[in-house]
Amino acid sequence: MDPAELKLEFQKQVKDADAKIVEAEKNLVQLREYKTKLLGGLETLELLNPASEENNTNPNEAPADVGTGTVEPTITDVDSPSTGS
Repeated sequence: MDPAELKLEFQKQVKDADAKIVEAEKNLVQLREYKTKLLGGLETLELLNPASEENNTNPNEAPADVGTGTVEPTITDVDSPSTGS
């Protein structure tokens, strides 16, 4: 290729790249608008159904009012001495 043909080819490729950039920027704007709508939907759901403290606890943690699993004996739990044999 001679320099004139090469220059024309480069100019064509630059024009094509510019068109692709414009299209990509348009798609980016649309995606950002879509994301904004999704975030707005999440915010609306939060306003309609505010999360209570019960729903915010970690399911892997024991609730604060639950003991460690040990049971302290009470008077009714202790066997009374047998009066038989």
